[in-house]
Amino acid sequence: MSTENGVAPVAQNDHTAKEIAALAEKYRKSEELADLVQLRDLRLQGGKKITQQTDSAWRRETETETPPNLFAPGSGELPEVDYRDLSAEAVQSAMYHHGALIVRNLFSSLQTQEFCKDIDTVMDAGQEYFVATKKDENVERSADSRSAFTPAPLNVDLNAAAFMGNCGAVATFLSPKVSHRLFERFDELGLRELLQAYFQDESCVSYYKSVLRRVEPLPNPADWHQDGAFMGKGIDSLNLWVALTDCGAGTNSPGMDLVPQRLNGIVPPGGNGAAFDWSVSAKTVSENFADVKIAQPHFGAGDAVFFDHFNLHVTSSSPKFTKPRYAIETWFFSKSRCALNQIPAYW
Repeated sequence: MSTENGVAPVAQNDHTAKEIAALAEKYRKSEELADLVQLRDLRLQGGKKITQQTDSAWRRETETETPPNLFAPGSGELPEVDYRDLSAEAVQSAMYHHGALIVRNLFSSLQTQEFCKDIDTVMDAGQEYFVATKKDENVERSADSRSAFTPAPLNVDLNAAAFMGNCGAVATFLSPKVSHRLFERFDELGLRELLQAYFQDESCVSYYKSVLRRVEPLPNPADWHQDGAFMGKGIDSLNLWVALTDCGAGTNSPGMDLVPQRLNGIVPPGGNGAAFDWSVSAKTVSENFADVKIAQPHFGAGDAVFFDHFNLHVTSSSPKFTKPRYAIETWFFSKSRCALNQIPAYW
């Protein structure tokens, strides 16, 4: 693909992208549930056309040009910018040198409140659906309930989805309404263009790794993990985690702890008493990063953090955390270097 100033244009000019744009315009005019569900389904069906085009080493391992270090965070801190100063250059610099970037005020107070209400509605509607399905009942659901939660046209294990719901999480794509509103917000922020410049490629999203969360404080500390441990090689990713409620340091809701440095590989998982073969125990973290002060950021409602599949992180744990934390997590991939096992989708 030809480039200008080293950045490939945001093409999105294939047939599926045009269909999605046309259907989104149709829904804006009709506000009909059928159009909304069809739009969601088209995004997922279009993802089946996305194929990983390279199985080379992970891109960050082979970069030859070092971006300038634009940040100088203190010990145990991460670089941060206000959303108005967010740029591909800022993300590139922070990711390369520090492994993550905090973005302040990405969502407004009103937007965070609306998404929190949406998450409650989605989880209630999902629970209603799963209970009815388990009992093999044909429960009549309202249009509002179906727009909040409608099973996706994928070969997805609904038992696993029900289990996720019991753990305070639901796939964003299971809600046609919320997924559409979220992608509209991303477009308002110019996120598509930012990702285009960052990846040097068009971006896609993950069905499995795009999640709405309402998480209760943990009764016991969780294991750490790198998402790349179960995504495979040859990928390039960027996760956007948005806090919808105040959380982390100085609050009463769990945030996220992160190793505040760039990692270029997977820390060996499964040892030192780790709960899973893909997770990393606290003992392994302390042994491998004895000289690193762990970042435990404060997130205000609407603040966000970018990180990728190498970042080592964990949900915060403390007796001081007594209230649930609401958040939205969305994993983006380069279309030519996506994690196929996470089900890519158009956005």
